[in-house]
Amino acid sequence: MSTTLSKFQGALVGAVVGDCIGAIFESLWAKTIHPNKVLKAIENLETDSTEEDHRILPFTDDTAMARSVAKSLIINKGFDASDMAERFSENYFDEPDRGYGGNVVSVFSQLKESNYEDVFGPARKQFNGSGSYGNGGAMRIVPAALFTYKDNDPEKSKVLVTQVTSITHTHNQAILGAILQSYAIDMALNSSNSFSPDEMVDALITLMKMVEDEPKETNKSLKESQKEDNQKWKTYVEKLEVIKKYLKQEEQPTLLTVHTELGADISAFESVPAAVYSFLRSHKDFADLKDRNSFEKTIIYAISLGGDSDTVATMAGAIAGACYGVDSIPISWQKCCEGVEDAKQFAEGLYKLSQMS
Repeated sequence: MSTTLSKFQGALVGAVVGDCIGAIFESLWAKTIHPNKVLKAIENLETDSTEEDHRILPFTDDTAMARSVAKSLIINKGFDASDMAERFSENYFDEPDRGYGGNVVSVFSQLKESNYEDVFGPARKQFNGSGSYGNGGAMRIVPAALFTYKDNDPEKSKVLVTQVTSITHTHNQAILGAILQSYAIDMALNSSNSFSPDEMVDALITLMKMVEDEPKETNKSLKESQKEDNQKWKTYVEKLEVIKKYLKQEEQPTLLTVHTELGADISAFESVPAAVYSFLRSHKDFADLKDRNSFEKTIIYAISLGGDSDTVATMAGAIAGACYGVDSIPISWQKCCEGVEDAKQFAEGLYKLSQMS
């Protein structure tokens, strides 16, 4: 298997296992979770995987929507708004129990009622015209990052990510979070195992500063949206600067500190930075995880932050898998998670597209 194909498969499979395993702990707070609790649950899964009738952990809406993105991009060899919107909606109505949020369900219903003629309208009208700032765009964006891999162009990546996200989420923080997640995946795809976390966060700061400094046309400007809340940090660049500070500290922050400062909830702004940090932090050693590789440490750490653990872990897993490749993901984990084989096939399809001139 080529290194690039392994990384493509790692990105999609990593997202799936992060989602499936992370869902076990969803909505718990960091102060109630310790990495040893997560490790114990994973050890139980690893033991179960040796049994013929072992448990299969179901994927959630995170993976369900990522599958739709992958299928649409592969079949259409690019972005087709109506096709992708229809896949989102029809997949929800076929399997409504995947953990979808109520607001996005409303979008799906309106899309179906309009026969997918006004693809971006329903999302744009949500929350009095400001759009949703949830992490639903970022959690599903990994296939888009793989699709634009061959272009090696942040601008093309930003355009596609904005299109894919805007079907359901039009708030600037949702779009910017999906862009940050996509940039992180792309850097991981292009990295070696000896990459520098410090250099990666510096590169992300440079790219996100350019994006956040641009005038926003999709809805309210970033400055206007900032007035709506009392967040300590106002931009993704500020969050990345916090990550940079953490990485340079000799003593790493506690899980509760990271949960409080970077976030781990359903908003993009309060979850994407946590996923990025989980990946970067796990490139270093953990005293109690010496026998685990960097991919495994990423998932365990991301889940240990609590909150929206399936989504933080699916985003962190996508970045880690893109960096370390599918072989870094334990076979026992893969065997216990629904949708892994499909993820590998989607990765192959996207890889083939990346090799076309």
